[in-house]
Amino acid sequence: MNKKRVGEEKDAVRRPYGKAAGVLLLAVSLSLALSGCAQTITTLISPDETYETEGSAYTDDKFRDNAALYEDDAAEIVTLYLTTGQGNADEGTNHTWAEVNSHPLSWYEEQGLEPWACEAVLQVGDENGPVEGEFGYGELTANATIRVRGESSSEQNQKSYRIDIKSGKGDWEDQEVIVLNKYVGDPMRFTNLLSYKLLQEIPQLVSVRTRLVHLYVKDKTEGQDGKFVDYGLFTQIEQVNGTWLNNHGFDRDGQLYKAEGFDWERHEDALYLATDARFDLDTFEQYLEIKGNEDHTKLLQLLEVVNDETVPIGDILDQYFDRENLAYWMAFQILSGNSGAGEMGYYLYSPQASEKWFFLSWDLDAAFSKEYDRIRGETRALWSEGVSSFTDAVLFRRVLQDPEFLAALSEAVETLKGQYLTQERIQGLIDEYRALAEPYVYSMPDRIYARVDQETYGILADSMAEEIEENYQSYLESLERPFPFHIEDPEAAADGSVTLRWEESYAADGSVTYQVQVAEDFTFANCLVDQETGGTSLSASLAPRQYFVKVTARGAAGAEQQAFDYYNSENNGTVHGVLCFYVFKDGTVAASRFTEE
Repeated sequence: MNKKRVGEEKDAVRRPYGKAAGVLLLAVSLSLALSGCAQTITTLISPDETYETEGSAYTDDKFRDNAALYEDDAAEIVTLYLTTGQGNADEGTNHTWAEVNSHPLSWYEEQGLEPWACEAVLQVGDENGPVEGEFGYGELTANATIRVRGESSSEQNQKSYRIDIKSGKGDWEDQEVIVLNKYVGDPMRFTNLLSYKLLQEIPQLVSVRTRLVHLYVKDKTEGQDGKFVDYGLFTQIEQVNGTWLNNHGFDRDGQLYKAEGFDWERHEDALYLATDARFDLDTFEQYLEIKGNEDHTKLLQLLEVVNDETVPIGDILDQYFDRENLAYWMAFQILSGNSGAGEMGYYLYSPQASEKWFFLSWDLDAAFSKEYDRIRGETRALWSEGVSSFTDAVLFRRVLQDPEFLAALSEAVETLKGQYLTQERIQGLIDEYRALAEPYVYSMPDRIYARVDQETYGILADSMAEEIEENYQSYLESLERPFPFHIEDPEAAADGSVTLRWEESYAADGSVTYQVQVAEDFTFANCLVDQETGGTSLSASLAPRQYFVKVTARGAAGAEQQAFDYYNSENNGTVHGVLCFYVFKDGTVAASRFTEE
Protein backbone atom coordinates (compact mmCIF):
# COMPACT_ATOMS: atom_id res chain seq x y z
CA MET A 1 0.00 0.00 0.00
CA ASN A 2 1.53 3.37 -0.98
CA LYS A 3 1.55 6.50 1.14
CA LYS A 4 -1.12 8.24 -0.94
CA ARG A 5 -3.56 5.37 -0.53
CA VAL A 6 -2.98 5.35 3.23
CA GLY A 7 -3.73 9.07 3.37
CA GLU A 8 -6.92 8.60 1.37
CA GLU A 9 -8.15 5.93 3.75
CA LYS A 10 -7.45 8.19 6.74
CA ASP A 11 -9.51 10.95 5.13
CA ALA A 12 -12.35 8.51 4.60
CA VAL A 13 -12.33 7.51 8.23
CA ARG A 14 -12.54 11.14 9.33
CA ARG A 15 -15.78 11.75 7.32
CA PRO A 16 -19.04 11.24 9.29
CA TYR A 17 -20.92 8.12 8.45
CA GLY A 18 -24.29 8.27 6.73
CA LYS A 19 -27.24 6.13 7.67
CA ALA A 20 -26.49 3.55 5.01
CA ALA A 21 -22.89 3.36 6.16
CA GLY A 22 -24.03 2.75 9.71
CA VAL A 23 -26.23 -0.15 8.62
CA LEU A 24 -23.37 -1.58 6.62
CA LEU A 25 -20.97 -1.35 9.57
CA LEU A 26 -23.50 -3.06 11.84
CA ALA A 27 -23.90 -5.87 9.36
CA VAL A 28 -20.14 -6.31 9.02
CA SER A 29 -19.72 -6.33 12.81
CA LEU A 30 -22.39 -9.00 13.22
CA SER A 31 -20.78 -11.05 10.48
CA LEU A 32 -17.36 -10.84 12.14
CA ALA A 33 -18.83 -11.77 15.52
CA LEU A 34 -20.62 -14.80 14.08
CA SER A 35 -17.48 -15.93 12.25
CA GLY A 36 -15.35 -15.78 15.41
CA CYS A 37 -13.22 -12.87 14.14
CA ALA A 38 -14.52 -10.22 16.52
CA GLN A 39 -11.95 -8.13 18.41
CA THR A 40 -11.10 -9.67 21.78
CA ILE A 41 -12.18 -7.51 24.74
CA THR A 42 -10.06 -7.98 27.86
CA THR A 43 -11.44 -7.15 31.28
CA LEU A 44 -8.71 -5.23 33.13
CA ILE A 45 -10.56 -4.09 36.26
CA SER A 46 -12.32 -6.60 38.48
CA PRO A 47 -15.49 -5.78 40.51
CA ASP A 48 -13.46 -5.97 43.74
CA GLU A 49 -10.45 -4.01 42.41
CA THR A 50 -8.21 -2.57 45.15
CA TYR A 51 -6.46 0.78 44.90
CA GLU A 52 -3.78 0.37 47.54
CA THR A 53 -0.53 2.05 46.49
CA GLU A 54 3.09 0.98 47.12
CA GLY A 55 5.08 4.03 46.01
CA SER A 56 7.10 4.71 42.90
CA ALA A 57 8.50 2.00 40.62
CA TYR A 58 11.79 3.91 40.81
CA THR A 59 13.71 4.92 43.90
CA ASP A 60 16.77 7.00 44.68
CA ASP A 61 17.70 4.55 47.43
CA LYS A 62 18.63 1.69 45.08
CA PHE A 63 21.21 1.46 42.31
CA ARG A 64 19.82 -0.82 39.61
CA ASP A 65 21.16 -0.90 36.07
CA ASN A 66 19.19 -0.73 32.82
CA ALA A 67 19.56 -4.38 31.81
CA ALA A 68 17.99 -3.73 28.39
CA LEU A 69 21.20 -1.93 27.33
CA TYR A 70 23.07 -5.23 27.29
CA GLU A 71 20.51 -7.38 25.47
CA ASP A 72 22.24 -6.97 22.09
CA ASP A 73 25.75 -7.00 23.56
CA ALA A 74 27.05 -9.80 21.36
CA ALA A 75 30.65 -11.00 21.44
CA GLU A 76 32.13 -9.41 18.34
CA ILE A 77 34.82 -7.06 17.12
CA VAL A 78 33.70 -3.73 15.72
CA THR A 79 35.83 -2.12 13.03
CA LEU A 80 36.34 1.63 13.20
CA TYR A 81 37.88 3.89 10.56
CA LEU A 82 39.43 7.25 11.44
CA THR A 83 40.48 9.69 8.74
CA THR A 84 42.44 12.41 10.54
CA GLY A 85 42.93 16.00 9.46
CA GLN A 86 44.30 19.22 10.90
CA GLY A 87 41.51 21.41 12.21
CA ASN A 88 41.56 24.92 13.65
CA ALA A 89 42.76 26.75 16.75
CA ASP A 90 39.24 27.67 17.89
CA GLU A 91 38.41 23.98 18.41
CA GLY A 92 41.92 23.14 19.61
CA THR A 93 42.38 20.74 16.69
CA ASN A 94 45.12 22.61 14.81
CA HIS A 95 47.59 19.75 15.18
CA THR A 96 48.76 16.87 13.05
CA TRP A 97 48.15 13.23 13.85
CA ALA A 98 51.89 12.85 14.48
CA GLU A 99 51.77 15.72 16.99
CA VAL A 100 48.78 14.19 18.78
CA ASN A 101 50.84 11.04 19.35
CA SER A 102 54.11 12.78 20.19
CA HIS A 103 53.78 13.48 23.94
CA PRO A 104 52.49 11.73 27.08
CA LEU A 105 49.90 13.51 29.20
CA SER A 106 52.54 14.28 31.83
CA TRP A 107 54.31 16.53 29.29
CA TYR A 108 51.18 18.63 28.80
CA GLU A 109 50.82 18.99 32.56
CA GLU A 110 54.42 20.17 32.85
CA GLN A 111 53.88 22.68 30.05
CA GLY A 112 50.52 23.84 31.36
CA LEU A 113 48.84 22.89 28.08
CA GLU A 114 45.68 21.08 27.08
CA PRO A 115 46.43 17.78 25.26
CA TRP A 116 46.77 18.34 21.53
CA ALA A 117 43.97 17.12 19.30
CA CYS A 118 43.18 16.86 15.62
CA GLU A 119 39.88 16.43 13.82
CA ALA A 120 38.71 13.28 12.11
CA VAL A 121 35.96 11.49 10.29
CA LEU A 122 34.84 8.52 12.41
CA GLN A 123 33.12 5.69 10.55
CA VAL A 124 31.85 2.32 11.73
CA GLY A 125 32.16 -0.63 9.40
CA ASP A 126 33.71 -4.04 8.84
CA GLU A 127 37.01 -5.24 7.41
CA ASN A 128 35.89 -4.12 3.94
CA GLY A 129 35.25 -0.50 4.93
CA PRO A 130 32.43 1.67 6.33
CA VAL A 131 28.99 0.02 6.29
CA GLU A 132 25.85 1.73 5.04
CA GLY A 133 23.51 2.62 7.88
CA GLU A 134 26.30 2.70 10.46
CA PHE A 135 27.67 5.85 12.11
CA GLY A 136 29.64 8.12 9.79
CA TYR A 137 28.75 6.33 6.56
CA GLY A 138 29.04 8.74 3.63
CA GLU A 139 30.47 11.48 5.89
CA LEU A 140 32.89 13.77 4.06
CA THR A 141 33.67 16.42 6.68
CA ALA A 142 35.03 16.01 10.20
CA ASN A 143 32.49 14.62 12.66
CA ALA A 144 34.87 14.09 15.61
CA THR A 145 38.05 15.16 17.38
CA ILE A 146 40.68 12.80 18.79
CA ARG A 147 43.45 12.97 21.39
CA VAL A 148 45.48 10.57 23.53
CA ARG A 149 44.17 9.57 26.96
CA GLY A 150 45.39 7.80 30.09
CA GLU A 151 48.32 8.95 32.24
CA SER A 152 50.25 5.68 32.08
CA SER A 153 49.08 4.49 28.67
CA SER A 154 50.14 7.77 27.04
CA GLU A 155 53.72 6.89 28.03
CA GLN A 156 53.55 3.73 25.89
CA ASN A 157 54.39 3.33 22.22
CA GLN A 158 50.85 2.16 21.60
CA LYS A 159 48.48 4.88 22.76
CA SER A 160 44.91 4.92 24.01
CA TYR A 161 42.54 7.51 22.54
CA ARG A 162 39.53 9.64 23.34
CA ILE A 163 37.22 10.48 20.43
CA ASP A 164 34.66 13.27 20.91
CA ILE A 165 31.83 13.33 18.40
CA LYS A 166 31.18 16.91 17.33
CA SER A 167 28.00 18.69 18.33
CA GLY A 168 25.25 18.14 15.80
CA LYS A 169 26.92 15.02 14.37
CA GLY A 170 24.82 12.55 16.35
CA ASP A 171 26.11 9.74 18.53
CA TRP A 172 27.26 6.16 18.29
CA GLU A 173 25.14 3.79 20.38
CA ASP A 174 23.96 6.70 22.56
CA GLN A 175 27.56 7.78 23.21
CA GLU A 176 29.18 11.05 22.20
CA VAL A 177 32.56 10.25 23.79
CA ILE A 178 34.28 7.12 22.51
CA VAL A 179 37.13 5.80 24.65
CA LEU A 180 39.54 3.35 23.00
CA ASN A 181 41.91 1.71 25.48
CA LYS A 182 44.97 -0.28 24.42
CA TYR A 183 45.54 -1.97 27.82
CA VAL A 184 49.10 -2.93 26.88
CA GLY A 185 49.66 -4.16 30.45
CA ASP A 186 46.96 -6.82 30.06
CA PRO A 187 48.47 -9.84 28.27
CA MET A 188 45.01 -11.22 27.45
CA ARG A 189 43.65 -7.93 26.08
CA PHE A 190 40.11 -8.85 27.12
CA THR A 191 40.27 -8.76 30.94
CA ASN A 192 38.22 -5.57 31.24
CA LEU A 193 35.69 -6.87 28.72
CA LEU A 194 35.34 -10.07 30.76
CA SER A 195 34.96 -8.17 34.04
CA TYR A 196 32.32 -5.75 32.75
CA LYS A 197 30.37 -8.60 31.17
CA LEU A 198 30.27 -10.38 34.53
CA LEU A 199 29.14 -7.17 36.23
CA GLN A 200 26.29 -6.82 33.75
CA GLU A 201 24.79 -10.07 35.01
CA ILE A 202 24.82 -9.15 38.72
CA PRO A 203 21.56 -7.39 39.73
CA GLN A 204 23.09 -5.59 42.72
CA LEU A 205 25.78 -3.91 40.60
CA VAL A 206 25.97 -1.68 37.55
CA SER A 207 28.27 -1.89 34.56
CA VAL A 208 29.15 -0.22 31.27
CA ARG A 209 28.85 -1.29 27.66
CA THR A 210 32.15 -2.72 26.47
CA ARG A 211 33.44 -4.23 23.25
CA LEU A 212 36.60 -5.01 21.31
CA VAL A 213 37.47 -2.65 18.46
CA HIS A 214 39.79 -3.00 15.47
CA LEU A 215 41.04 0.46 14.50
CA TYR A 216 42.27 1.73 11.14
CA VAL A 217 43.66 5.26 10.73
CA LYS A 218 44.37 7.26 7.57
CA ASP A 219 46.45 10.36 8.29
CA LYS A 220 45.64 13.34 6.05
CA THR A 221 47.05 15.95 8.40
CA GLU A 222 50.22 16.38 6.35
CA GLY A 223 48.78 16.11 2.87
CA GLN A 224 48.96 12.34 2.84
CA ASP A 225 46.28 10.30 1.09
CA GLY A 226 47.47 6.72 1.29
CA LYS A 227 45.91 3.58 2.65
CA PHE A 228 44.47 3.08 6.12
CA VAL A 229 47.06 1.95 8.67
CA ASP A 230 46.19 -0.93 11.01
CA TYR A 231 46.41 0.21 14.67
CA GLY A 232 45.38 -3.16 16.07
CA LEU A 233 43.02 -4.13 18.86
CA PHE A 234 41.45 -1.78 21.41
CA THR A 235 38.79 -2.07 24.10
CA GLN A 236 35.98 0.45 23.77
CA ILE A 237 34.42 1.25 27.14
CA GLU A 238 31.35 3.39 27.65
CA GLN A 239 32.48 6.63 29.27
CA VAL A 240 30.95 7.25 32.71
CA ASN A 241 29.53 10.79 32.60
CA GLY A 242 26.17 12.56 32.46
CA THR A 243 25.25 10.71 29.26
CA TRP A 244 26.04 7.38 30.93
CA LEU A 245 23.84 8.31 33.89
CA ASN A 246 20.99 9.22 31.56
CA ASN A 247 21.32 6.09 29.40
CA HIS A 248 21.35 3.82 32.43
CA GLY A 249 18.29 5.42 34.01
CA PHE A 250 19.96 7.60 36.64
CA ASP A 251 19.91 11.32 37.43
CA ARG A 252 22.35 12.88 34.96
CA ASP A 253 22.63 15.99 37.14
CA GLY A 254 23.66 14.06 40.25
CA GLN A 255 27.06 14.11 41.92
CA LEU A 256 29.59 11.87 40.17
CA TYR A 257 33.25 11.49 41.12
CA LYS A 258 36.07 9.21 40.01
CA ALA A 259 38.35 8.09 42.84
CA GLU A 260 42.05 8.79 42.23
CA GLY A 261 44.16 7.71 45.20
CA PHE A 262 41.24 8.59 47.47
CA ASP A 263 41.60 7.51 51.11
CA TRP A 264 38.33 9.02 52.41
CA GLU A 265 40.21 11.49 54.62
CA ARG A 266 38.64 14.96 54.87
CA HIS A 267 41.63 16.70 53.21
CA GLU A 268 40.57 20.13 54.41
CA ASP A 269 43.50 21.72 52.56
CA ALA A 270 42.33 20.43 49.17
CA LEU A 271 38.62 19.61 49.08
CA TYR A 272 36.55 22.82 49.04
CA LEU A 273 33.25 23.93 47.60
CA ALA A 274 33.62 25.20 44.04
CA THR A 275 32.40 28.60 45.28
CA ASP A 276 35.18 28.82 47.87
CA ALA A 277 38.01 31.20 46.96
CA ARG A 278 40.47 28.47 47.96
CA PHE A 279 39.06 25.95 45.48
CA ASP A 280 41.58 24.71 42.92
CA LEU A 281 40.45 22.13 40.39
CA ASP A 282 43.81 20.39 39.99
CA THR A 283 44.29 20.13 43.75
CA PHE A 284 40.74 18.80 44.24
CA GLU A 285 41.16 16.23 41.49
CA GLN A 286 44.28 14.75 43.05
CA TYR A 287 41.73 12.76 45.05
CA LEU A 288 38.44 12.87 43.15
CA GLU A 289 37.85 13.76 39.50
CA ILE A 290 34.63 15.74 39.10
CA LYS A 291 32.41 14.10 36.48
CA GLY A 292 28.97 15.40 37.46
CA ASN A 293 27.30 18.14 39.48
CA GLU A 294 29.86 20.68 40.71
CA ASP A 295 28.07 21.39 43.98
CA HIS A 296 30.28 19.49 46.46
CA THR A 297 28.20 20.24 49.55
CA LYS A 298 26.94 16.67 49.92
CA LEU A 299 30.39 15.21 49.40
CA LEU A 300 32.02 17.37 52.06
CA GLN A 301 29.20 16.63 54.50
CA LEU A 302 29.71 12.92 53.85
CA LEU A 303 33.44 13.15 54.48
CA GLU A 304 32.86 15.04 57.71
CA VAL A 305 30.62 12.33 59.12
CA VAL A 306 32.74 9.43 57.83
CA ASN A 307 35.73 10.91 59.68
CA ASP A 308 33.76 11.54 62.88
CA GLU A 309 34.48 8.53 65.06
CA THR A 310 31.70 9.55 67.46
CA VAL A 311 29.06 8.69 64.81
CA PRO A 312 28.44 4.90 64.73
CA ILE A 313 29.38 3.42 61.36
CA GLY A 314 26.09 1.52 61.26
CA ASP A 315 24.19 4.82 61.32
CA ILE A 316 26.41 6.17 58.53
CA LEU A 317 25.76 3.10 56.39
CA ASP A 318 22.00 3.34 56.90
CA GLN A 319 21.80 7.05 56.08
CA TYR A 320 24.38 7.53 53.35
CA PHE A 321 24.93 4.21 51.58
CA ASP A 322 23.15 1.23 50.12
CA ARG A 323 24.59 -1.62 52.16
CA GLU A 324 23.85 -4.15 49.42
CA ASN A 325 25.55 -2.08 46.71
CA LEU A 326 28.65 -1.54 48.86
CA ALA A 327 28.87 -5.17 49.97
CA TYR A 328 28.48 -6.58 46.46
CA TRP A 329 30.90 -4.04 44.98
CA MET A 330 33.58 -5.00 47.51
CA ALA A 331 32.83 -8.71 47.08
CA PHE A 332 33.33 -8.48 43.31
CA GLN A 333 36.71 -6.77 43.68
CA ILE A 334 37.80 -9.38 46.23
CA LEU A 335 36.78 -12.44 44.21
CA SER A 336 38.12 -11.10 40.90
CA GLY A 337 41.41 -10.19 42.59
CA ASN A 338 41.23 -6.55 41.55
CA SER A 339 43.71 -5.30 44.14
CA GLY A 340 43.95 -1.57 44.70
CA ALA A 341 40.23 -0.99 44.21
CA GLY A 342 39.96 0.49 47.70
CA GLU A 343 41.74 3.72 46.70
CA MET A 344 41.16 4.14 42.98
CA GLY A 345 39.40 2.66 40.01
CA TYR A 346 35.80 3.34 41.01
CA TYR A 347 33.11 6.01 40.73
CA LEU A 348 30.97 7.52 43.48
CA TYR A 349 27.47 8.61 42.47
CA SER A 350 24.64 10.32 44.35
CA PRO A 351 21.29 11.45 42.87
CA GLN A 352 20.38 15.08 43.52
CA ALA A 353 17.33 14.29 45.64
CA SER A 354 19.01 11.66 47.80
CA GLU A 355 21.62 11.41 50.54
CA LYS A 356 22.65 7.96 49.29
CA TRP A 357 26.00 7.28 47.60
CA PHE A 358 26.67 4.32 45.31
CA PHE A 359 29.78 2.58 43.95
CA LEU A 360 30.50 1.79 40.30
CA SER A 361 33.46 -0.38 39.26
CA TRP A 362 36.11 1.04 36.93
CA ASP A 363 39.68 0.18 35.83
CA LEU A 364 39.52 -3.57 36.32
CA ASP A 365 43.01 -4.14 34.89
CA ALA A 366 44.29 -6.08 37.91
CA ALA A 367 41.43 -8.60 37.90
CA PHE A 368 42.21 -12.24 37.12
CA SER A 369 45.96 -11.53 36.97
CA LYS A 370 47.51 -13.65 39.73
CA GLU A 371 48.92 -16.28 37.40
CA TYR A 372 50.42 -13.56 35.21
CA ASP A 373 52.09 -12.08 38.31
CA ARG A 374 53.53 -15.47 39.21
CA ILE A 375 54.89 -15.99 35.69
CA ARG A 376 56.65 -12.61 35.92
CA GLY A 377 58.04 -13.42 39.35
CA GLU A 378 55.94 -10.72 41.03
CA THR A 379 54.71 -11.32 44.57
CA ARG A 380 51.65 -9.60 45.95
CA ALA A 381 51.67 -8.08 49.40
CA LEU A 382 49.79 -9.95 52.10
CA TRP A 383 47.64 -6.85 52.62
CA SER A 384 46.49 -6.93 48.99
CA GLU A 385 44.40 -10.05 49.65
CA GLY A 386 40.77 -10.17 50.77
CA VAL A 387 39.41 -7.42 53.01
CA SER A 388 42.91 -6.22 53.88
CA SER A 389 43.25 -4.43 50.53
CA PHE A 390 40.51 -1.96 51.52
CA THR A 391 41.71 -0.98 54.96
CA ASP A 392 43.95 1.95 54.00
CA ALA A 393 40.84 4.07 53.42
CA VAL A 394 38.84 5.48 56.35
CA LEU A 395 35.39 4.41 55.16
CA PHE A 396 36.30 0.80 54.39
CA ARG A 397 38.38 0.44 57.54
CA ARG A 398 35.38 1.50 59.58
CA VAL A 399 32.76 -0.64 57.82
CA LEU A 400 34.98 -3.71 58.09
CA GLN A 401 34.89 -3.32 61.87
CA ASP A 402 31.08 -3.49 61.84
CA PRO A 403 29.88 -7.10 62.44
CA GLU A 404 26.59 -6.52 60.65
CA PHE A 405 28.26 -5.23 57.49
CA LEU A 406 30.91 -7.94 57.62
CA ALA A 407 28.12 -10.54 57.64
CA ALA A 408 26.52 -8.84 54.60
CA LEU A 409 29.88 -8.85 52.82
CA SER A 410 30.36 -12.56 53.44
CA GLU A 411 26.85 -13.24 52.17
CA ALA A 412 27.62 -11.25 49.01
CA VAL A 413 30.88 -13.17 48.51
CA GLU A 414 29.08 -16.51 48.81
CA THR A 415 26.28 -15.42 46.44
CA LEU A 416 28.66 -14.16 43.77
CA LYS A 417 30.85 -17.24 43.98
CA GLY A 418 27.91 -19.65 43.86
CA GLN A 419 25.71 -17.94 41.25
CA TYR A 420 27.49 -15.37 39.09
CA LEU A 421 31.23 -16.00 39.24
CA THR A 422 31.25 -19.74 38.75
CA GLN A 423 34.29 -21.27 37.13
CA GLU A 424 32.13 -22.73 34.35
CA ARG A 425 30.57 -19.35 33.47
CA ILE A 426 33.87 -17.47 33.55
CA GLN A 427 35.72 -20.08 31.51
CA GLY A 428 32.97 -20.00 28.89
CA LEU A 429 33.39 -16.24 28.48
CA ILE A 430 37.19 -16.54 28.44
CA ASP A 431 37.03 -19.08 25.62
CA GLU A 432 34.66 -16.81 23.70
CA TYR A 433 36.75 -13.66 24.10
CA ARG A 434 40.04 -15.47 23.55
CA ALA A 435 38.82 -16.60 20.13
CA LEU A 436 38.21 -12.94 19.26
CA ALA A 437 41.31 -11.34 20.76
CA GLU A 438 44.16 -13.82 20.32
CA PRO A 439 44.47 -13.53 16.51
CA TYR A 440 44.95 -9.77 16.89
CA VAL A 441 47.35 -10.01 19.84
CA TYR A 442 49.73 -12.11 17.72
CA SER A 443 49.29 -10.19 14.47
CA MET A 444 50.86 -6.88 13.50
CA PRO A 445 51.02 -4.34 14.99
CA ASP A 446 50.12 -5.75 18.43
CA ARG A 447 52.39 -8.77 18.37
CA ILE A 448 55.43 -6.49 18.70
CA TYR A 449 54.15 -5.46 22.13
CA ALA A 450 52.69 -8.81 23.26
CA ARG A 451 53.46 -9.35 26.95
CA VAL A 452 53.75 -13.14 26.74
CA ASP A 453 54.38 -15.71 24.02
CA GLN A 454 51.42 -17.51 22.53
CA GLU A 455 51.97 -20.69 24.55
CA THR A 456 51.91 -18.70 27.80
CA TYR A 457 48.81 -16.89 26.55
CA GLY A 458 47.05 -20.25 26.45
CA ILE A 459 48.24 -21.14 29.95
CA LEU A 460 46.86 -17.87 31.29
CA ALA A 461 43.55 -18.37 29.50
CA ASP A 462 43.17 -21.78 31.10
CA SER A 463 43.99 -20.57 34.62
CA MET A 464 42.10 -17.26 34.99
CA ALA A 465 38.79 -18.80 36.03
CA GLU A 466 40.47 -20.85 38.76
CA GLU A 467 41.54 -17.65 40.53
CA ILE A 468 38.04 -17.14 41.93
CA GLU A 469 38.52 -20.08 44.30
CA GLU A 470 42.02 -18.91 45.22
CA ASN A 471 40.73 -15.40 45.96
CA TYR A 472 37.85 -16.85 47.96
CA GLN A 473 40.26 -18.74 50.20
CA SER A 474 42.37 -15.60 50.58
CA TYR A 475 39.23 -13.74 51.65
CA LEU A 476 38.49 -16.28 54.38
CA GLU A 477 42.08 -16.05 55.61
CA SER A 478 42.02 -12.25 55.59
CA LEU A 479 39.09 -12.27 58.02
CA GLU A 480 41.41 -13.86 60.58
CA ARG A 481 44.30 -11.42 60.06
CA PRO A 482 44.85 -8.08 61.80
CA PHE A 483 44.47 -4.98 59.63
CA PRO A 484 47.57 -3.72 57.81
CA PHE A 485 49.09 -0.44 59.00
CA HIS A 486 51.83 2.11 58.18
CA ILE A 487 55.32 2.30 59.64
CA GLU A 488 55.96 5.92 60.56
CA ASP A 489 59.22 7.76 59.92
CA PRO A 490 61.81 6.86 62.60
CA GLU A 491 62.96 9.76 64.78
CA ALA A 492 66.10 10.63 66.68
CA ALA A 493 65.62 10.58 70.47
CA ALA A 494 67.28 12.98 72.92
CA ASP A 495 69.48 10.18 74.35
CA GLY A 496 70.95 9.41 70.91
CA SER A 497 68.79 6.37 70.23
CA VAL A 498 66.29 5.95 67.41
CA THR A 499 62.56 5.74 68.08
CA LEU A 500 60.64 3.43 65.76
CA ARG A 501 56.86 3.97 65.49
CA TRP A 502 53.97 2.45 63.61
CA GLU A 503 50.21 2.80 63.46
CA GLU A 504 47.97 0.67 65.60
CA SER A 505 46.53 -2.36 63.85
CA TYR A 506 43.08 -3.83 64.49
CA ALA A 507 41.85 -7.35 65.15
CA ALA A 508 38.29 -8.42 65.80
CA ASP A 509 39.24 -9.97 69.14
CA GLY A 510 41.17 -6.84 70.13
CA SER A 511 44.48 -8.61 70.69
CA VAL A 512 47.42 -7.55 68.50
CA THR A 513 51.16 -7.83 69.14
CA TYR A 514 53.99 -6.62 66.90
CA GLN A 515 57.23 -8.32 65.89
CA VAL A 516 59.81 -5.58 65.22
CA GLN A 517 62.97 -6.39 63.27
CA VAL A 518 65.82 -4.09 62.24
CA ALA A 519 68.65 -5.12 59.93
CA GLU A 520 71.27 -3.61 57.65
CA ASP A 521 69.88 -5.42 54.61
CA PHE A 522 66.33 -5.98 53.37
CA THR A 523 66.62 -9.78 53.60
CA PHE A 524 66.85 -9.53 57.43
CA ALA A 525 69.40 -12.34 57.44
CA ASN A 526 71.11 -10.80 60.50
CA CYS A 527 68.73 -8.83 62.70
CA LEU A 528 70.13 -6.16 64.98
CA VAL A 529 66.72 -5.87 66.65
CA ASP A 530 64.18 -8.68 66.85
CA GLN A 531 61.63 -7.94 69.54
CA GLU A 532 57.92 -8.52 70.23
CA THR A 533 55.82 -5.78 71.82
CA GLY A 534 52.22 -4.91 72.48
CA GLY A 535 52.83 -1.19 71.92
CA THR A 536 53.32 0.89 68.81
CA SER A 537 56.87 2.17 69.40
CA LEU A 538 60.32 0.86 70.22
CA SER A 539 63.73 2.45 70.88
CA ALA A 540 67.02 1.13 69.52
CA SER A 541 70.65 2.28 69.58
CA LEU A 542 71.88 2.31 65.99
CA ALA A 543 75.21 3.48 64.55
CA PRO A 544 75.19 5.77 61.46
CA ARG A 545 74.35 3.79 58.28
CA GLN A 546 71.41 2.48 56.21
CA TYR A 547 68.82 0.29 57.94
CA PHE A 548 65.62 -1.57 57.23
CA VAL A 549 62.76 -2.02 59.67
CA LYS A 550 60.01 -4.64 59.37
CA VAL A 551 56.97 -4.67 61.65
CA THR A 552 54.62 -7.65 61.58
CA ALA A 553 51.24 -7.59 63.36
CA ARG A 554 50.04 -10.83 64.92
CA GLY A 555 46.56 -11.69 66.18
CA ALA A 556 45.67 -13.85 69.16
CA ALA A 557 45.26 -16.95 66.98
CA GLY A 558 48.66 -16.38 65.33
CA ALA A 559 47.51 -14.95 61.97
CA GLU A 560 49.98 -12.33 60.72
CA GLN A 561 49.78 -9.14 58.69
CA GLN A 562 52.38 -6.94 56.97
CA ALA A 563 52.70 -3.17 57.04
CA PHE A 564 51.65 -1.23 53.93
CA ASP A 565 55.21 0.00 53.41
CA TYR A 566 57.58 -1.52 50.85
CA TYR A 567 61.07 -1.25 49.42
CA ASN A 568 61.88 -1.63 45.73
CA SER A 569 65.30 -3.17 45.23
CA GLU A 570 67.08 -3.17 41.91
CA ASN A 571 67.65 -6.90 41.68
CA ASN A 572 65.13 -8.45 44.08
CA GLY A 573 61.92 -6.67 43.14
CA THR A 574 59.49 -5.36 45.73
CA VAL A 575 60.05 -6.26 49.38
CA HIS A 576 56.74 -5.84 51.20
CA GLY A 577 56.19 -4.73 54.79
CA VAL A 578 59.59 -2.98 54.99
CA LEU A 579 60.74 0.62 55.42
CA CYS A 580 64.26 1.84 54.60
CA PHE A 581 65.82 4.58 56.75
CA TYR A 582 69.18 6.21 57.47
CA VAL A 583 70.95 7.25 60.65
CA PHE A 584 73.47 10.04 59.94
CA LYS A 585 76.67 10.96 61.77
CA ASP A 586 75.12 14.15 63.13
CA GLY A 587 72.48 12.03 64.88
CA THR A 588 69.61 12.87 62.52
CA VAL A 589 67.36 10.15 61.10
CA ALA A 590 65.50 10.10 57.76
CA ALA A 591 63.21 7.56 56.13
CA SER A 592 63.73 6.69 52.47
CA ARG A 593 60.57 5.90 50.57
CA PHE A 594 62.30 5.80 47.20
CA THR A 595 63.44 2.92 45.03
CA GLU A 596 67.03 1.71 44.76
CA GLU A 597 68.17 2.77 41.28
